[in-house]
Amino acid sequence: MVDKEQQHRERAYKIWEDECRPYGQHADHWRRAGEEVELSEQESDDVTRVNQQADDEFARGGGESEPANIRPPSVASPD
Repeated sequence: MVDKEQQHRERAYKIWEDECRPYGQHADHWRRAGEEVELSEQESDDVTRVNQQADDEFARGGGESEPANIRPPSVASPD
């Protein structure tokens, strides 16, 4: 697992490369990378929380025992 500091460093480097390696923009790249790493961690935490809630609900039997009116997607075109 890559630590947060390493993720930050790698993201800042990627931003720098994506912008054709401009001189003197390191502070902006570092700031933006930090914001992106924080957002990514928050999204990951949110997904983990939602998955845990779904697991808990399933374990309690909160879902229906039979899928209701679920059909596979059609392979025929709607024409």
